[in-house]
Amino acid sequence: MTPSVGQPSPPGKDPDALREALFARYRSPLMAFFRRRTGDAAEAEDLAHEVLVPVLQHADRKAVDNPDAFIFMTARNLLRDRARRADVRERAAPDVQLLNSVVEGVTPERVIQGKQDLSLAIAALGELGEKTRDIFVLARLERMTYREIAELYGVSVSAVEKHLVKAFAHLMDRTDRT
Repeated sequence: MTPSVGQPSPPGKDPDALREALFARYRSPLMAFFRRRTGDAAEAEDLAHEVLVPVLQHADRKAVDNPDAFIFMTARNLLRDRARRADVRERAAPDVQLLNSVVEGVTPERVIQGKQDLSLAIAALGELGEKTRDIFVLARLERMTYREIAELYGVSVSAVEKHLVKAFAHLMDRTDRT
């Protein structure tokens, strides 16, 4: 008799025996599930083992009406979590590389130059009209979309783009950067 997830272990059965029985029952289906989604047999094996940990933790708390659904829901959630973590790492990688290159190249001269450049940029922004300056800040610093800014100001997306071109041209001219 294969133990059911969430059912107490029969008397005399230890948790290791329960784990082994569950793994024997679900290993092949889990391997197939993960192999189809990852394309990697070794990763599929690791993921199949990783699914059983929360399943066995859950098994001690309460009975599960549909163990197959519970196990494969756990497997799907595991894949989603791994995908989210990979996405976060991928998005953060350029920032980490940039941070490493910036930190490695920090010198007193670069700090002073950076402060001077920032002062020039702030002064140049102050010379812009209020609407152009606000649109620039919303787009570049607040990371609002052009459409969101257009709706906020009651203008077209094209008008937002024109304000941004004007702001960039002015900043480039005032800071002598190309």
